[in-house]
Amino acid sequence: MASQIYDTDLADHASGPEVASILEAYRALADEDGRALLARLDPRALDHVEVLEPWGEGDWFYLRYGPAVTAAYGLDMAGRLVSEMPAPLAATYSDILARALVERKPLLGVFDSVTVQKVKSWERLVLPCRSPCGADRIATYLTPRCSREDLLTAVLEASQDGIMSVRAVRDPQGRVVDAIIVTANQQASEYSGHPVWRLVHGSFKALFPGLVARRVWERCTRVIEERVTERFEINISHRRLDTWLRVTIVPLDDGFVISFCDVTDLKYALIEAECSREELAAEIEQRLALEQELRRLSHTDELTKALNRRGFEAVLKRELAISARYQRPLSVIAVDLDHFKRINDVFGHAAGDRVLIEFVDLVRARVRADADAVGRIGGEEFVVLLPSTRQEGAMALAERIREAVAEHRFEIAGHGIAITASFGVAAIEGEAPEDEVLRVADSALYAAKRSGRNRVCLARNGPDVLQARAG
Repeated sequence: MASQIYDTDLADHASGPEVASILEAYRALADEDGRALLARLDPRALDHVEVLEPWGEGDWFYLRYGPAVTAAYGLDMAGRLVSEMPAPLAATYSDILARALVERKPLLGVFDSVTVQKVKSWERLVLPCRSPCGADRIATYLTPRCSREDLLTAVLEASQDGIMSVRAVRDPQGRVVDAIIVTANQQASEYSGHPVWRLVHGSFKALFPGLVARRVWERCTRVIEERVTERFEINISHRRLDTWLRVTIVPLDDGFVISFCDVTDLKYALIEAECSREELAAEIEQRLALEQELRRLSHTDELTKALNRRGFEAVLKRELAISARYQRPLSVIAVDLDHFKRINDVFGHAAGDRVLIEFVDLVRARVRADADAVGRIGGEEFVVLLPSTRQEGAMALAERIREAVAEHRFEIAGHGIAITASFGVAAIEGEAPEDEVLRVADSALYAAKRSGRNRVCLARNGPDVLQARAG
């Protein structure tokens, strides 16, 4: 539940300074009606942003869930509804979203976590926005409310491992060039050979040149930039003894936590077994990688790198289930290159293959890479799957692709050759089997071919239209 909601002096009530700068940028972008165009928000902040749209009676649909929020919260809500969250939080959050939309002004809410998580409470800056077509949107900037560094300090002193929290140092171009140690416990001092007072606020690279020389700093940089966890073992000389340390590096804000655990006794007790285990692990990893690659190849058209029929049908089946569950629209475009056989007959199959590759590149450049799917299901037959897209949007996209193909000159044997394509569009709402969806799109495509080619046809009422079954 929200412990407090603020509608004035938001920057003063916020726990961090970034809220003030976000509010300033937002107000500079806001229209007269109090909403800002969503696409104009600072993309650097989007890792911490949820984007929602009104959904049904009093509910909200997550269009986006920032990766930083997912990492901290431990849950990805993208493509789901607010009502799927625990009841107390869902009701309170829906209320503040609706209020921000009605009042057309930013609000600040502090929400306690309802499950056991890393963060005790969250701060949500709720910003009324709009899509390019004017539809209502809400962008919510999330930050952890409680101080994790305070919690980390207590954990440091209780741990028997050497632990340090570290903050990245970046150059004017944003590249990580060093790191400053924020906190360190006594055990870290023992392993490093430096007193705690020298470690805190000190340069990581200057204090640990041995780790830099052994490329541990490269691992630290990867943790900061890619937000991944690194685990490995290194051998050091500690108190003139040969010592093995198990090192774990975990991302934290714009930095990381690094821990050192002495595993010398275990290391030497299991050294022979470790060799065998590493060989087995390498073999398993190699087999898993091979299985993954074979799975990818089984769903990919070798020539164009588009999905093959099997891959496309798998994606279509999944998206149809999502569409039926959330009552979201979905459209399919069937495409066939006109008179393609002539290209193969006149210029050869190698030239025809280059045309197919270029055609797929043209289509991919005009669809959403993170949402839409392009498949090759025949020689010159293709399909495009458009989740969350209604009939009008699918028709407009098909027309843009048709014009792009007609205007493009395909390089064949040193000449620019013009070709055209025909398109059939089927819009689906409700529950439907994937084979019936493809059949309806094909029927619309054949109608485009019969009516002269180089055109877009829509599946209309009659024997060829898809009749969605009630769910």
